[in-house]
Amino acid sequence: MTDDQRKEFDEWLGLDERNQKLFERLQNVDYVEGGLREFQKYNSVEDWKKLQAKLQVSRRKIGNWMRVSAASVMILFCVGMVWYFVGRDMNNENVTSSVIEYGHSRAMLFLATGEVIELESTQDTVCTRIEGESFMNDGKRLVYADTTRIKEVEWHTLQVPRGGEFVLCLSDGTVVTLNADSKIHYPDHFMGKDRQVSLEGEAFFEVAKDSLKPFVVKTNGIDVRVLGTAFNLKAYPDEHQQTTLVRGAVEVVLDKQRVLLHPGEQVTCIDKELRIEQVDVRPYIAWKNERFVFENEPLEGVLKKLERWYNITVFIQNQRLKQMRFTGNLPKYENINNVLNILALTTNIKFELNDRTLVVQLE
Repeated sequence: MTDDQRKEFDEWLGLDERNQKLFERLQNVDYVEGGLREFQKYNSVEDWKKLQAKLQVSRRKIGNWMRVSAASVMILFCVGMVWYFVGRDMNNENVTSSVIEYGHSRAMLFLATGEVIELESTQDTVCTRIEGESFMNDGKRLVYADTTRIKEVEWHTLQVPRGGEFVLCLSDGTVVTLNADSKIHYPDHFMGKDRQVSLEGEAFFEVAKDSLKPFVVKTNGIDVRVLGTAFNLKAYPDEHQQTTLVRGAVEVVLDKQRVLLHPGEQVTCIDKELRIEQVDVRPYIAWKNERFVFENEPLEGVLKKLERWYNITVFIQNQRLKQMRFTGNLPKYENINNVLNILALTTNIKFELNDRTLVVQLE
């Protein structure tokens, strides 16, 4: 804690002896684990449906129900968070693990000349300039200058490995945040009637507005066309391609299919068909905001995210486990041992992490 935080916390403790007692209880490992075991007995989706049916009463009763629900959620949230901070140093019998740290800013830049430049925030020396090129690099961001250039357009590729992330600022001011195991192919400056790039993997785009030059992202036969907007695009080879719009508008084109997205909408390509739905965008962009957020997501999908971020290989021994559903909000910049501890406590699975291989099985 900072001095101010410590002062505020001490004042809270002194306000009421019940605060002190609560704090003491929450430091008790058995108490917290008991609360989590109780929490695991409930199916949040089904219970919410039951609650909604009961809420078809008077306005006054609805208000009372909502206050009770909010209080219950806050209690469960606090218990879970306190377990995270208090119990992170505990050994969990369901997790056998190695020490693997979370990812960090790193990428490889491939120039048109064939030169390859390593970009990494942990390097002692950072290559900031290349003669004849118009970009700057600080180990976390690669920024291209918005200059009028006489020479021909050169195409560059920025590749982010597993266990990495990086930010690319294109010459038009568009900002692209690249997730782990992703690469983008783009020109060092834009010329012509549009601004084209191609992506494999996942990235969040904040596109600079230019009404005369639409911005086009090409991914495996699909074009995403925008003028000025913010959206998340997931295009890993082993997953369904997905475009989630945060603000503005985008057009997704696949062969003769055209879908216009509005904020809060998502289009997924399944069997060469574009399917659109209304979604809460927060879980889909949480990765760029230092969190992993899962909403009733299959365990297989959860583990794929961890596989890329921690640069590990996952083996799921029981096929039934792949469809086990998980809802959670986990820190992204966290040692994998602590993340697996949380997953193990909220499911009936066991993790064994040897070197960089994670084996997942039933208890």
